[in-house]
Amino acid sequence: MKGMKRLGLFAVATGLLVLGACKTSTSTGPDGSLLSFSGAVSQAGQGFPAVDVFLSWDASKKATTGSDGRFSFNDLPGGSYIVTPSRPGFVFSPSNYELGTAARSDLNFTASAASYGTEEGAIALDFTAKDQHGADLTLSNYHGKVILLDFTADWCGPCREKAETAESFYQGLKDRGFVYILCVIEGSVKTWSETYKLTFPVLDDNSHSVYNRFRKSSIPLPHILDRNRTIRYKREGYNKAEVEATLKKYL
Repeated sequence: MKGMKRLGLFAVATGLLVLGACKTSTSTGPDGSLLSFSGAVSQAGQGFPAVDVFLSWDASKKATTGSDGRFSFNDLPGGSYIVTPSRPGFVFSPSNYELGTAARSDLNFTASAASYGTEEGAIALDFTAKDQHGADLTLSNYHGKVILLDFTADWCGPCREKAETAESFYQGLKDRGFVYILCVIEGSVKTWSETYKLTFPVLDDNSHSVYNRFRKSSIPLPHILDRNRTIRYKREGYNKAEVEATLKKYL
C-alpha cells in the first residue's frame, strides 16, 4: 500500500510539473512546430533581386530577395503576420499577404511600375515641403518606413489636443521604423514644434499644396502608409484605437 501511495504521489507531482510547463510553452503552428514563410518576387517573368520584404504585426523582420527573387522568414511562433514587399517606384500584386498559424511557401509577388494616388489602397503621391528647420522634406525619402501623415491648423481644437501627446507617441515607436509627419495648413510650424516640443517633421503647408491633394472635408485627417508607401488607412477625425491598431499591423 505504501508503494501504491508513493506511486500516486509521484503521478500527481509529475502531472503538476507537466501542467506548469504548459503555462510557459511557445505558441506554434497547428502541429506544434515553428512557422516558416517563403516566396518570390518577380518582374517581367524573372526573379526580382534586391527587393526588401518586411514581416510585421506579431514580429518585425526584414529580408531581401536574392538573385532568384526568393525570400524567407523562419522559426516564427504562431501568430498574426503581414508580409509586404517594398521597393521605390514599384507596385506589387498582391500588395501584401496576411497570414495566420499555417506555414506558407507560396507567397509570390509580381512587380510593375508604380502609379500614385491619395486614397486608401494607392501608393501615396510624393511631395516636398519645408520643415520646422527650413529644410526640404520629401515624402519618398522615407520609403521603407511606416508613416503617419496628418494635417493640423491653429483653429483645430482636436488637432491641438492630439498634439499634446504626439511627441511621446512618436518616441514610443520611432525605433521600430516609424515616422510621424505633421502638415500645418494654417499656422507657424515653428510655433507648433516649439509649443508641443515636436522633434518629428512638422511641415509648412499654409499654401495647401499638399493638403489639396490629400484633403477630405475636415481635419485631423490621419493617413497610415506601409513600408511600400501604400495608404492603408485614411479617416477624418482621430480614432486613437484605430490608428494604433493599424500601425501595429505594419510595424
